[in-house]
Amino acid sequence: MYAEFARITVDAVGGPDNIRQVTHCATRLRFQLVDPDKADRERVEQQSEAVGVIESQGQFQVIVGPTVPEAYRAVAAIPGVRTEDSEPQDAAGDGAAKPARGKGSGSWLDRLLGTISAIFTPYIPVLASVGIIQGLLAVAVKFHWLANTSDTYAILAAAGNAMIYFFPVLLAFTAARQFGANPYIGATIGAALLEPNLTAINVSGKHLDFLGIPFIGQSFSSTVLPILFGMWAFSYLERALKRILPQLTHLLLIPVFSLVVMVPAMLLVFGPIGFGIAKGVAVGYDWLLHYPLILSLLFGGFFIFVIAIGAHWLVTPLLLGILADQGKEYALAAGGMGNYAILGVLLAVLLTSKDKPTRTVAASAAFVNGVAGITEPGLYGVVIKSKRYLVAVVAGGLVGGLICGLFDVYVTAFAFSGILGAPAFLASPRAVPYFFAVACSMAVGFLCTLLLDRRSRQSEQAQTTPEPAAAEAAAR
Repeated sequence: MYAEFARITVDAVGGPDNIRQVTHCATRLRFQLVDPDKADRERVEQQSEAVGVIESQGQFQVIVGPTVPEAYRAVAAIPGVRTEDSEPQDAAGDGAAKPARGKGSGSWLDRLLGTISAIFTPYIPVLASVGIIQGLLAVAVKFHWLANTSDTYAILAAAGNAMIYFFPVLLAFTAARQFGANPYIGATIGAALLEPNLTAINVSGKHLDFLGIPFIGQSFSSTVLPILFGMWAFSYLERALKRILPQLTHLLLIPVFSLVVMVPAMLLVFGPIGFGIAKGVAVGYDWLLHYPLILSLLFGGFFIFVIAIGAHWLVTPLLLGILADQGKEYALAAGGMGNYAILGVLLAVLLTSKDKPTRTVAASAAFVNGVAGITEPGLYGVVIKSKRYLVAVVAGGLVGGLICGLFDVYVTAFAFSGILGAPAFLASPRAVPYFFAVACSMAVGFLCTLLLDRRSRQSEQAQTTPEPAAAEAAAR
């Protein structure tokens, strides 16, 4: 299905030799190019399968939609194209991915966003899925369909909680791989922090010591920043060990030295650094909670633009950390209002547009948005092509954010917006005002689009219809 699309796209971005690596997220093909100047953006955009193209985070991103896994497999099947799974092994045979460097890496901010995106992209859909499980369980307990003391509840709760609790293990894997280190050693370092005997003393909050060096015990479950800092340092340690140790000893001694050095370092250095920064973020967030209207309006009206440039991969992990720490989170609730405003815009375009290709894109984009909360097809395929649609999205998001702020709306589990994610939001004690905000966001987006489209058509008619005096003069 995507064979021809893949062939043209690879050729348009400069061929396999110009592709450092290609990955994908929920809706986008993400190309890391050796030389971005070789990419022919217009040629890619001319293909019907491409909803749009955005160059962000040092990447050339092709928006395909929810069928992006099929497009990715077609691209990966082209000889010479490098993917995450086809990185050449290094001398030690560990298969560790090499960090992307050189021309085309972009600014430091682009590289930072690109790195964060590559690390978190594989997990966001799973995090949303376990949020749905947690929501369904909460609803079942609330309506007395299931007792929270039953074995059934415990088993299903394990399915929903495991991803959150053991997130450091999974995060260490992709972070180590992205930083160019052995991901399996990285995952083992993360797992060591959750080892039962260590966890038993580490969660105490007491003053502990390692070889006489004091540190304060803290739980690493659900943590993000300590793992990121630790894996970044581990990548440098591993490279140093490869230079120092004889080649023959790499297979056994590199894991030994890495674990012996990094596990204590996580407890003594990177844990305190990460926890300190997280605490600072939490303090700033708590301050912003004193102004709930401002928080909800900012996220409701403008978070969609953060998604548009891909910077949500930097913000969302921080919000997930707050959710895991406090058990509830406000910005994730208000931040989804822009998604529903886009859905309202798409429904209005589907109703009023006379352009068949636009209606087709709007219909498919509205479907994936309404069902699975995937906004990129609608955002890039319809909304971003007209300023009046952007105005309608902001208006709808602001109204939804206003309602969230007025009614103190928060979520207790993370999920994408849309029908499939509804159980996670139903679990919140603020579910009623949340869904009222959703309805208002959609309604405002829909009505604003109708009004602005009508005004635009009237303006166009006024410009093309000659004045009576001018028409009479022309007739003479």
